[in-house]
Amino acid sequence: MTGSWPIELTEAVHATLLRRCPPPRHGDELQPLCCELTQALEAGELTVELTAEQHQLLVASGWLEQQNCPVQLQSNRAGWRRWVDAMDDVIETLIQRGSIKHHKGSDPASSPLPKQLNPEQQQAVLALDQVSVLLISGGPGTGKTSTVVEVLQRALSLTPELRVGLAAPTGKAARRLGEAVRPRFQDLSCFTLHRWLEAGRHGFGRHQERPLELDLLVIDEMSMVDLELMQALLAALPSGCRLVLVGDPAQLPPIGSGAVWNELQAPKIRQRFGAGAITLQTTYRNRGAIASLAASLRSSDQANIQPLLDALPDSGNARHRTDSLRRLPLLVTRWWTERLSTLQTQAVGILTDDGRIDAQAAEALLNTLEQELVLCPRRRGPWSLDDVHRSLLGKSRHDPQQWPTGLPVISGANQPELGLANGDLGVNLCMANDSRLLFRVLNDDGTTTLRLLHPSRLHAVEPAIAITIHRSQGSEANRVIVLWPPSQDSERERPLENRLLYTAITRARASLDVITTTTISDAS
Repeated sequence: MTGSWPIELTEAVHATLLRRCPPPRHGDELQPLCCELTQALEAGELTVELTAEQHQLLVASGWLEQQNCPVQLQSNRAGWRRWVDAMDDVIETLIQRGSIKHHKGSDPASSPLPKQLNPEQQQAVLALDQVSVLLISGGPGTGKTSTVVEVLQRALSLTPELRVGLAAPTGKAARRLGEAVRPRFQDLSCFTLHRWLEAGRHGFGRHQERPLELDLLVIDEMSMVDLELMQALLAALPSGCRLVLVGDPAQLPPIGSGAVWNELQAPKIRQRFGAGAITLQTTYRNRGAIASLAASLRSSDQANIQPLLDALPDSGNARHRTDSLRRLPLLVTRWWTERLSTLQTQAVGILTDDGRIDAQAAEALLNTLEQELVLCPRRRGPWSLDDVHRSLLGKSRHDPQQWPTGLPVISGANQPELGLANGDLGVNLCMANDSRLLFRVLNDDGTTTLRLLHPSRLHAVEPAIAITIHRSQGSEANRVIVLWPPSQDSERERPLENRLLYTAITRARASLDVITTTTISDAS
């Protein structure tokens, strides 16, 4: 993972600080620390761990003591004060919201809870009677979604007129949440957070002066919510709106700066939420070796994950394979040949003779599309997203008019006017020498519709034979293939390696292949 912010930016930040807050000495020696702090912010982290030398330089700089000082020290970590203070404000706002009591609720004995709920789930369902912010943390298969359903059931039984909204950071995650909840609550709206906030070119249409008309908001996949988005959401929530925040703290942090969900997992902070902080630990979905590998990664802090992969059994639903980094793995090329053939076969007959979409055939095609995923940890380099598409599509990868029928595609921008969210998957269909992209789009009432869109109508669209692990968050597939090349920058990537692989493998329901390089020389 290499930085995309230019080095000139970090140099300008350092020069500005020297001018506005001149240190008594060692000004030039502070430049590497400025660079590290800025790079951390780009990578989504608000603070960095200091060496003894960096700590001494920072204390001597005076940057921690002056009025409006630019850097804040927390134990042996430092960060830009503006961002650290903003995170502290968000956490304090959530804690204050959580302490607001709306009503005492009813006696649990008078409205017994479902017997299938374990003690932690029961605590979560009853907690919303007493608190206004509920944190539900847990790994895959621990019943987070079923707990949310029962929380909603109880809240609506106590207050039938409650205005409830469902949200997630991505379109895929929002659709999954809606599909899980809608069988019990057909009238609840489920959108992305950007859509709830009416995000546009000039900011958010929902804010303090025009708040959301909600009494209860459930947000799934909280690990993907960054600081800026959480600030915007809190500004747009009416004071009486309760929150149910759900997520897996072992997943990747958000791409944007500030991992709010991670901050909320700190024991001292969770303690301040009292009964509103629930951790689900019982696993109900047994995924064999996939689950065992996920559990090992979740509990391990070792930098080298190779032993965990080597320990996978020869037989089972999770397999470790090796191939040469000098080419795209044969497993992937063979998989793509079969995959494209299947998608092309299903694409035949999507359009009826009168030009309409055969809904049944289109839904079947999109369902097939979502059953298998190839995941890459990065966009560039060997075994990257670009490498996969260059190897399998050649120059045609840049021209939608040359894309083959059946090619998976992905939306790269939020376009609420089309019902599309960043990360939505579709499939290319060739019609009379022209491309049309089939998507399942979200309507204003929260339901979905099938639409054929010309590529020119999308602000950003690209092939999706493979997608990055970051973009896969919020989705699941029966089969997942993970390309795992050596780190390009081991020092910067090492802290994320476990989370990156954990996020990738927890996308798999039934079958997982993790492919690493054959030998060290392949990486050179």
